Amino acid sequence: MEERSVRRTRQVDVVMDCVIPYIDDPKDRDAVSQVCRRWYELDSMTRKHVTIALCYTTTPDRLRRRFPHLESLKLKGKPRAAMFNLIPEDWGGHVTPWVTEISQHFGCLRSLHFRRMIVKDSDLEVLAKSRGHVLQALKLDKCSGFSTDGLFFVGRFCSRGM
Repeated sequence: MEERSVRRTRQVDVVMDCVIPYIDDPKDRDAVSQVCRRWYELDSMTRKHVTIALCYTTTPDRLRRRFPHLESLKLKGKPRAAMFNLIPEDWGGHVTPWVTEISQHFGCLRSLHFRRMIVKDSDLEVLAKSRGHVLQALKLDKCSGFSTDGLFFVGRFCSRGM
């Protein structure tokens, strides 16, 4: 009886190894990753896109450890209230710690979307020089703090496919 249970568990693992990479909906992925440690690890190794609704809910290091093979990242800084001048301009949402982590790790990252974040020219320079050859999309949505100097680095060091 025990041998049959072990065999059934192995069969479920094989099936989930094949199925989890095809689950695209983030809520479904979250639910699957909570079933057991093995499925958590499978989700961790196969998830390609992550959206972080507030950049202070996790750290760049923790994101790297949890999802080492990300291809796409959407990172939101300030809450929506910032669009209506309800949050001070210098409140936060700095992209620098994220760019530092991305530049040193995340070799598979092809698409990056920053929203309502403070992006310095030096951030764009580091990002373009370290990941420009693989980055296919960079979206700076309602971001502030950079100038044409930062965009110069993006244009100079990023691949033509962007």
